[in-house]
Amino acid sequence: METIKDRVAIVGMGCTKFGERWDMGVEDLLVEAAYEAFEDAGIEPKDIQAAWLGTVFSGVTAITLSPLGLQYIPMTRVENMCATGTEAVRAASYAVAAGACDIALAVGVEKLKDSGQTGVKGPAIVGDNPDGSSGIGSGFSAPASFAYLGTRYFHQYGLEPDDGKRLLAEIAVKNHYNGSLNPKA
Repeated sequence: METIKDRVAIVGMGCTKFGERWDMGVEDLLVEAAYEAFEDAGIEPKDIQAAWLGTVFSGVTAITLSPLGLQYIPMTRVENMCATGTEAVRAASYAVAAGACDIALAVGVEKLKDSGQTGVKGPAIVGDNPDGSSGIGSGFSAPASFAYLGTRYFHQYGLEPDDGKRLLAEIAVKNHYNGSLNPKA
């Protein structure tokens, strides 16, 4: 049986250096990553037939993507908290697999630290319902949301709090190790 992996290939990749990039705006980061991907793939922006932008905080899709010179193509913005970049790749992959386009761009960008405040801002949208009432909490940040979900998971699956903390610590160690292998981290 043919699957999506038989019909889709990632042919180029680009990534900015992680860190507090005070000297660069969202569009600068986007251009840096996208042009690295274009070069890696041996293509130009004019070859892109559709684009998916993964972002929670970074403006309107067409405006955010405008520095790439992409015009008159479908552009879609996706949001899925910490899986937003993966969601952009998934959506672009399905469009290629379905034959909607041959070359798609999936790009993610966030700039969380330019507010002049300490900590990570939490979106007012998380937990807000269409009628304006609050769900789990207006202004919740992703880490706070995941802390609540983790606590609920521990309870539901019978993990003692210390066992859950140990499990999360193992995940953190693994993630920090993997980050240490990335020259752009």
